This record gives sequence, structure tokens and C-alpha cells, in this order.
Amino acid sequence: MSLTPPELPQDAAYTPYWCEENVYLLIQLFSQNSSLSEIWEVFAVFISNYSETVALWNQKLSKEPGQPVIWDYHVVAVLRPRNFSSNLHSWVYDFDTKLDLPVTWDTYFARTFLNNVPDEFQSLFRVVSANVYLDRFASDRSHMLAAIPPGTLPNLNYLQPVPPYPPLRGPQCMTTHNLMHFVSMLSSHGHGDVYDMKGISGFFCLREDPELPL
Repeated sequence: MSLTPPELPQDAAYTPYWCEENVYLLIQLFSQNSSLSEIWEVFAVFISNYSETVALWNQKLSKEPGQPVIWDYHVVAVLRPRNFSSNLHSWVYDFDTKLDLPVTWDTYFARTFLNNVPDEFQSLFRVVSANVYLDRFASDRSHMLAAIPPGTLPNLNYLQPVPPYPPLRGPQCMTTHNLMHFVSMLSSHGHGDVYDMKGISGFFCLREDPELPL
């Protein structure tokens, strides 16, 4: 049995370096499709660690072939079949990967993460359900403001060009900025559940012989 994932919507927004917003808007599009929601569970997955230095391979911004990109955090969308079994795939939507879009979770996992990296570059994962992410996430984009030199006036000098739409804020969010609560890998912070490499593979891949990182 196979289950074909939805294609990336043609009107999906993408702004480089704003992965949390790209994924928010993609999940918003998916949530508007009732037939999709009947078949798939949709999640936002934050990838980071306690030092906010994670190594991801096969990223478009890699400076050299075969070399990882070191992110402070990264965010992807994952669709998991509601009637999940060992012969069905979860699918990853990562706007910044060199792999397919979407790509199966086991392929993405095997080609994006390595087991034998130093602890400071090893990934942890915060998994947040679509409805919680859409309702509870907010960002005023202050995390992307450039540092202001002493003695200068405050300004809105962003490290990267900002998206062409207003900052995002979920309808049930009581603050204008809680991004770092999602980025945090402390289980007591934020929403959703935190997994290590073994735990996240089990959550999204129930195959009897899952493909492991190289």
C-alpha cells in the first residue's frame, strides 16, 4: 500500500532564512484542505539543541559539496498518515534541502543527520501539532535584528531581507514574540514534545528496518 503526499502548493510562500514563517504559512495552507486533514496529521518540527548549533547535511546553503550547514535552529513541516503503519511513509517539507520536496522521512533523516557528530552539533527535535503551531506561535522578527553598536540610535537593520507580509501571530497567542520557546529543547519550555535522534525516528518512521543515518 502507498499513500501519495500532497504536492507543495503553488502559492506556498518562501523567504530565505525565515524557515519558521515559511513552515507556518505552508501548514496554514494545508489546514485549509479538509480532505488532506482527514488523511494526514501535520506537524511543525523545530530542529536545534541546547547550544543552538546543529549540523544538517544536504542543505542548499552548504558552502562545499558534502559539508553540513550549521544552523542555530531549523524548521520543517512533516505529514504523518493518520492510519500509520509500518508500510506507510511520513513526508518532510523542507524548503532549504537539496533533497526532494517533499521527501520521505526516512530518506530525509538518513541524508540530513549523522550519528557520529560531536554532541554540540547533534540535533534534538521539538514536534508541534499543526493546530497548536497556528494558534500559539508569534514572531515580531526581533531575533533577526542586527546588533546596534554602542552610542548609535536604534534602527530596524535586519540581518536578512524580511518577508513581504506582516509578522505572524496566532489567534490564541498572548504575546508578539515567543519563537525561542519553540526553538528551546528544554522539555519544560514551549509547546509540543522534544525528541532525540532515536525518538524522532520512531515517531515518524514505523518501518521494521528503518533507514539509519550514514
